[in-house]
Amino acid sequence: MAAGILLSQIPRAWAQSAPAVERRPRQLVVKLNAFPLLARGYHLEIEKSFAGYPRHSVGLTGQYYNGRVLDITAANVSRQNEQVHGYGAELLHRVYLSSVADAQLRGLYMGYGPSYQRFSMSFVQDTWVERPDGFGLTYYALVPVPYTEDITRVGASAVLGFQDLLEATPITFDFYIGLGYRYSSFRSELPESRYRAGLLDYGQRGVYLPAGFKIGLLL
Repeated sequence: MAAGILLSQIPRAWAQSAPAVERRPRQLVVKLNAFPLLARGYHLEIEKSFAGYPRHSVGLTGQYYNGRVLDITAANVSRQNEQVHGYGAELLHRVYLSSVADAQLRGLYMGYGPSYQRFSMSFVQDTWVERPDGFGLTYYALVPVPYTEDITRVGASAVLGFQDLLEATPITFDFYIGLGYRYSSFRSELPESRYRAGLLDYGQRGVYLPAGFKIGLLL
């Protein structure tokens, strides 16, 4: 009987003497930006914080564009049968305003960083073309002509956002708004860029307001 009581105390004594396993906060979020889908863009961000700097993180966003151009990207320009293909990247350093150690990658934050984008546009535009009439003379006709335009755009922005978890899940949501500046250049057979008609257009340059919503997974 005494031996049985002694043996029953061994697991309890071992549990009390065993060192507690320290739970490390999660330091990685993978998320998808919903807003660029309106411009046929697919933006995937990987955000990571680092041990010893719980309030700081670095996010790298890969960007891919492909598909038919939608009217929402420009004003007063027909977008039928136009295609966009492109890629880009954005780097964002976030500083979270919360000082709670177990709240990494959560709460109100400020962020800033550069971006780079490259687009290849294909479209058809009515153009006056010189044509022979069969009698040794020429005439001009307005006909649809295929064109391409290559756009390079670089910029930088600063944002204010809020990121948190859906209750009892590893799913994150991230809202942000900010202020930025972009410079773009283009190469085309036409004298003017076709893609600077609106704030959401691919060749837009100057001051802009970055805003969006991202949904992701905390790993």
